[in-house]
Amino acid sequence: MKRASAFATLFVLWALLLTACAESVESPQPNPTSAQPAPTRPPAVAAAPVEWLVMVYANADDETLEKDIVTDVNEMELVGSSDELTIVVQLDRYEGAFDGDGDWTGTHRYLIEQDSELETIGSPLVEDLGEVNMADGQALVDFVVWAMSSHPATHYALILSDHGMGWPGGWNDPDPPEVGPDGLELTSSGDLLLLNELADALEAIRTQTGVERLDLFGFDACLMGHLEVASALEPYVDLLVASQELEPALGWAYASFLGELSANPELDARDLGRAIVESYIVQDTRITDDAARAELVAERFDYDDTTSAEEVAEAFGDDITLAAYDLRQLPTLLQAFDSFIVALSEADQAIVAEAKRYAQSFENVFDEDLPPSYLDLGHFAAVVVEQTGDEALSSANDALQLALGETVIANRFGPARPGATGLSIYFPVSELYESTLAGADVYSQVAAQFSATTRWDDFLALHYYGVALGEAPAASAQIDSPGSNEITVSEIELSDDIVNVADSITLSAEVRGEQIGFIYTFTGYYDPEDDTILVVDRDYIDAGESRLVAGVYYPDWGDSGLVEIEFEWEPLLYGIDDGSGGIVFALLDTSDYGAADDTATYTVEGTYTSAAGRSRPARLFFKDGELIKVIGFTGPAGAGAPRAITLRQGDSFTITHQIIELNSDNPELGETIRREEGETLLFSGTPWTVTEFVAPTGDYVLGIQAEDMDGNRYESYTSVTVDE
Repeated sequence: MKRASAFATLFVLWALLLTACAESVESPQPNPTSAQPAPTRPPAVAAAPVEWLVMVYANADDETLEKDIVTDVNEMELVGSSDELTIVVQLDRYEGAFDGDGDWTGTHRYLIEQDSELETIGSPLVEDLGEVNMADGQALVDFVVWAMSSHPATHYALILSDHGMGWPGGWNDPDPPEVGPDGLELTSSGDLLLLNELADALEAIRTQTGVERLDLFGFDACLMGHLEVASALEPYVDLLVASQELEPALGWAYASFLGELSANPELDARDLGRAIVESYIVQDTRITDDAARAELVAERFDYDDTTSAEEVAEAFGDDITLAAYDLRQLPTLLQAFDSFIVALSEADQAIVAEAKRYAQSFENVFDEDLPPSYLDLGHFAAVVVEQTGDEALSSANDALQLALGETVIANRFGPARPGATGLSIYFPVSELYESTLAGADVYSQVAAQFSATTRWDDFLALHYYGVALGEAPAASAQIDSPGSNEITVSEIELSDDIVNVADSITLSAEVRGEQIGFIYTFTGYYDPEDDTILVVDRDYIDAGESRLVAGVYYPDWGDSGLVEIEFEWEPLLYGIDDGSGGIVFALLDTSDYGAADDTATYTVEGTYTSAAGRSRPARLFFKDGELIKVIGFTGPAGAGAPRAITLRQGDSFTITHQIIELNSDNPELGETIRREEGETLLFSGTPWTVTEFVAPTGDYVLGIQAEDMDGNRYESYTSVTVDE
């Protein structure tokens, strides 16, 4: 895209053609279980156990997610139950969104029977439960206990479908929105099925059913492929399937893997897990079926009725991940991980912080302004070894990678996530580590099993407080992040302080420091009447040299501690054309570094509003000028459980502007940043394109921002005038 180079040009033209990879979203969802009406038909009681019982706990109580999960249930009906396979679903729907299938609301239980169409659920309604809080662990217990007692089987699979947010859990229920009962900031805007609550639910299920272990547990949800999550489930589950990254709206390919299970009920959990992973996206009915694909692509831009299944699968698959884990191997992996922690604790923590910043990462659910905290475990370990060259770490990493390979029995990842080895780990920056939202105390409480069986929380204390491994920091201790190291940015020199709109100027500066993570350019438009700066562009500066570990590139600034910056600045800005005849200005901010201009990823912040009028914070993602996904968040300001959004006719996106208030007449206030709504893009089926345009005449602020490994930024600015 438009990456600046330390010895090259600041801007490169964007490709204007967008390939839609928009997906579907999720939302906060708390609410109490209401009184349950009498069932419309009594639960079936099997005369003898079937081979497999597949239980799907489907929380579709979300405006933009509802249609996709209802469609998933219809895909299950393409297979249906049989003599050796029973499929049951508990489905909670949203009021006032998708109006298909009778537009009913509340929570239903179904015994899934074969049905060849995808529009209406034709299976028998076993129970109408009224409105159920699917974020309540007891609701999950009730469903599974009912299913197992009504439909005993030799093998049991439980799939949870909704949105996830990693080690905290997920499955919030917005109807009505209520604060969670645990008193944590995590659930202050809506109840969640927290990870420790999920573990408690599985313990209750074991006690009440006598079934010691589930054969397979699946998260058809975002971000649940965490080592912390696997540890919590290991006492109760043999085989786990989960994604490290966000999941597209399609979810899993239910008709494909259930069809394989129905045809071959002798499959064991490992075979079934592999089938789920291998069929993901590429064998989804909404892609492989011509009529279903035609409907799907009609909802998306830049496609027509000639679009092939391969093209649609490729569009959905750019940054997907899905893996299957043999949890019977997890104790060996955790043991290898603990040995790696010991070696890691003896390494230079400044280098560890560098590896943390550069490792393969996944979507940020806590604070959009902080560096990512969900890292791929295998890739992080490999980067640490690459950076340190430490023999003890290398040996520990060899054992860790071997155990990881034994645990992860199937792994799919898209080209945008080359460093995804299957399992993530939580490694926050210092600001998040000491926060009340997702800090040390909350982490040890929610990821309780993991904290009790590994020394990762001890290592985090060592990393940030400098204590010995296993030693608790004093109550008065202050964090001293090894990733924080003061960086100096020299005054910026310009070849001229006035530039014509058709010309350019040369900008040069020096950056000095030992912990340089990324360096960025900054452009702001100064408004003298309001004494404000509108942030109009921020971009990576290319290091010139890059390092590569397992397909992931990151900058190499050299060992001298000095980076010399020089590039040409042109008065060009960027905007989005929604097809209505104009270009809407947008700040395209940095996301993934990439190997070169065309592999870096940029984002646009804003608010997504569905055609029905429901809004939520959201983010557009562009790569090489193409829109690769739209993500919505359940929490405020881009935080909370994320979900990919499918743009449909009538949906809109209101761009958010960043404005710096200088407060020159009141220096005591200092500079403050506010966000305000900009113009709105309307999706009408016309491709949204990104294009550059000549910057308006006026005064601009140009800057160099250098970021250390803990996310702290050091800056230098100058001004330039653009005239005609």
